[in-house]
Amino acid sequence: MPASVSISGLDDCLRMFDQAPANLIKVSRKAMKDASRKTAGTIRKRIPKRWAKIVRYKVDKQYDGKLAAFVGLFQTGLTQGHQNPNGSPMPDWFKAYWANYGTLERRDPNHAFKYPVRHSGTAQARRRRNRMGEAHQNFFEEALPGWQDTFVAAFQESLKKQEQDLYDR
Repeated sequence: MPASVSISGLDDCLRMFDQAPANLIKVSRKAMKDASRKTAGTIRKRIPKRWAKIVRYKVDKQYDGKLAAFVGLFQTGLTQGHQNPNGSPMPDWFKAYWANYGTLERRDPNHAFKYPVRHSGTAQARRRRNRMGEAHQNFFEEALPGWQDTFVAAFQESLKKQEQDLYDR
């Protein structure tokens, strides 16, 4: 006569393994958001207060299905400070970019610009009120050292906090 063995909880175990990929993505996304939030906070403290409001983060799924976190200065539509009364308002992101990398003759030589400065013979160059431009400050690059350590530590801390949630799902 054959003996029978039954395993209790096997259905729950199999369901947990079936749902594991989706649950891992949710936990990873939340951990990346927590780490990005903490990294953005450290960068925000290190840059000039004028630009602190445009330091943001974003966690997205890329076209290849991988999660990616972006932390830095984002175009938020915020317009403050001096504005041209005759034109449309200039967003703060552009002002931060110009302050960080400089303009015209005082541009940062270590940064790869998409377009060169137009030579002095063009009509636009003749209308310039300032021939030298704004000097580069490189405040963003100076705020970056150590961001990887901050991100990884906050990511691991968030994973530890969510560990039981992963098992409970």
